[in-house]
Amino acid sequence: MNWPINSAFRIASASFLSTALLFAATGCEDPNDLGVELPGTSPTTTEYRDYRVNASTILQDSVETLNADRVLIGKLTDATLGTTTAKAYFNLRASTDTLPSQLTSSVLDSVVLVSSFDQVYGSASRPVSFDLFKLKEDLDDKKTYNAGVTDVAVIDQIGDKLTSSLNRTTTTQVAVDPGVLKSKKKLNPDKTPADSTVSVTNPDQTIRLVIQKDKVRNSDFANTLFAALKDASFNQNKLDALWKGLAIVPSSNQTGAIVALSRSSLNCVYVYYHGLDQNDATKTRRPSYRIRMGLSYASGDANTPRYYTQLSTDLKPPFDQLLDGTKSLRVADSVTYMQQGLGLATKLAIPGLKELAGQPGLAINRAELLIPIKSSGTLLFPNPTSAFLYEINAQNRVLQRTVNISPVERIVQANLQNQSGQGREAVVSLYDVDASKKYYSVVITTYLQAYLSNQLGEQAAALMLSPVLRRSFDLSLNRSVLDAQNIKLRVYSSKLR
Repeated sequence: MNWPINSAFRIASASFLSTALLFAATGCEDPNDLGVELPGTSPTTTEYRDYRVNASTILQDSVETLNADRVLIGKLTDATLGTTTAKAYFNLRASTDTLPSQLTSSVLDSVVLVSSFDQVYGSASRPVSFDLFKLKEDLDDKKTYNAGVTDVAVIDQIGDKLTSSLNRTTTTQVAVDPGVLKSKKKLNPDKTPADSTVSVTNPDQTIRLVIQKDKVRNSDFANTLFAALKDASFNQNKLDALWKGLAIVPSSNQTGAIVALSRSSLNCVYVYYHGLDQNDATKTRRPSYRIRMGLSYASGDANTPRYYTQLSTDLKPPFDQLLDGTKSLRVADSVTYMQQGLGLATKLAIPGLKELAGQPGLAINRAELLIPIKSSGTLLFPNPTSAFLYEINAQNRVLQRTVNISPVERIVQANLQNQSGQGREAVVSLYDVDASKKYYSVVITTYLQAYLSNQLGEQAAALMLSPVLRRSFDLSLNRSVLDAQNIKLRVYSSKLR
């Protein structure tokens, strides 16, 4: 972006004017017609100008997926970018549920992996098909895992082409407001409602991968696991000795969908069995024992076992150029991309600010980035609801600063915040006006003032528009295709006549 600093640049009366003109600048009046009288000063003129933004697509250096709020699994081909494969790796935790040893003559019924999901990228009309493997070693507590880590080894397969529907439904009985029933009776006095409940059908957003089921599917691993559970001393150490961890990967026949598994207490491997109550041999009990995955824990729970999503994309030309992280790309139809999970971001360079910096006696009253969305022609990926701005160098790497002796990434702070600190980030918000008009916008007045006053340290080469807050727990494949030709920085300013 190269924002040169001119020593003659002055932000005159910035604090007063920023407040006085903030709302006037967003009105319908032409800013050139506004006259601002300041006591004891000469009259000023207020105007706005749109500065061209050179936009291109870049690939971020890493995507954090460790213990994220979602896990992605599947394979999906996008005609524009290429084929993305998502795999998940989990450490496991023993639970405090009833063990088979607490019943008499316990018998294994089934072993099922159950997980909730909240998003399907691709088609939900066809069942997904996943393979399950044991990890050779558990995920190391001292190692960093992100989307690009591929050196986690797997050994024995414990499930081959296990399928699950994505469009099941459940029916529940919902109580009807007694007042509604009363009204119906008034309308039909000769007819009494038969019941005070109605049936409601809802999507059943869970996947169920059957590892073992009596008379349907037999698994040597499931039988070995159940034998271990019949030991009254079964604990975490014995689980680790038997099962280091779990890998869930798309089967060879799985195409057309990537599923986003979400946090829920449901996310466990369930061992279902039955046996006789030890205190009453006439009673048959049918409990289950859970082996917990990390997604069954609340976000931020210190007891959460490690897990992460591995993401790889076979980028098609010309996007394969981005594998060299120092390069950027603007495709022929003048669009740029930002996509969570894949690490795609949009680089924003603003060459016209050299002229702005060279104007003496200028007060920046408001600066706003306006980023229109261009229809991608696909419903595969929803638009991210927000984005963030990072300062990057000429090699497209995020700059850092030291805050309280710790290095932190340089992210544009919210307006009126200290731009050299680590407080509240500026949020680039999505505005969905209608089907044909969607755009992102963010006010960066304070940031621009600090930049032009040379208060930020090493000068940024550009800004990076990221669809996700880096180093956060957010993970998805949401994507926006941006209208690169019409991205602009609108600057409202005042100058002494």
